[in-house]
Formats: sequence, C-alpha cells, structure tokens
Amino acid sequence: MTDDLPDRQEEPDNPDADERMFHACFSLLGEFVEQELGTTSQGYDKEQSRLYCGYRLHSANDRDKAAIDLWLWYRDDLPRETAVCDHAIATMTADNLIDYEQILQDLKDQKLRDLIDIRRQLWI
Repeated sequence: MTDDLPDRQEEPDNPDADERMFHACFSLLGEFVEQELGTTSQGYDKEQSRLYCGYRLHSANDRDKAAIDLWLWYRDDLPRETAVCDHAIATMTADNLIDYEQILQDLKDQKLRDLIDIRRQLWI
C-alpha cells in the first residue's frame, strides 16, 4: 500500500516527516500562544503581573511562560539560527569541520522535547 506513495525525500520542497512533525507541533503551539493567551495589544490584562513578553498569562505557574518562550524561540530565533547554520555550512573549510547541521538538529530536538513536556498542561 505504501509502495504507491512518492519518495518525499527526493522532493526538495517537501521536508521529511520528522521536519513536518516538528513544524506542526510548533504551529499548534503558536495558535495557543497567539489565540489562547493573546498579545497585550488586544487590550486585556493591563496589570503587569499578568504580562510576559507581550502576552497575557492565564496561569500562576510557569507553563504559559514556557509556552511563550518556546513560541518566541521558534518564531524569532530559529530562523536566525538556521541562517547562521546555512552560512556556516556554505563557508565550511577543512579547518572548521564542525557539524553545524547536527548542532541545530540537536537544539530543535531539545526544544521539541520541552514542548512535549508541557503539552498536557497548556489547555487546563
């Protein structure tokens, strides 16, 4: 049955399954942070103790903060880190053989584990 499916690895615009899963998980996190928590520009909760990095906090524990931190990393930091990695790979010489791609992949794996750790607490 799976013999009829195209080999997605051969298609340059189609990332492999683990990359799609990574982006899907962070896309869901983004929906939670942007829609469920909402930004302070929406006019809610002007009280400073209820704000964190421009977003509203709904819980007294740190789960909302962890979700916001992960979302901001994915939205803002990951594209920069990917660009640095791509540049480093493009300019790699025999003198600086560092596996930048593996370093970035390890970081993404850790951030995904962090997201999985808090996932059940987000919609409580």
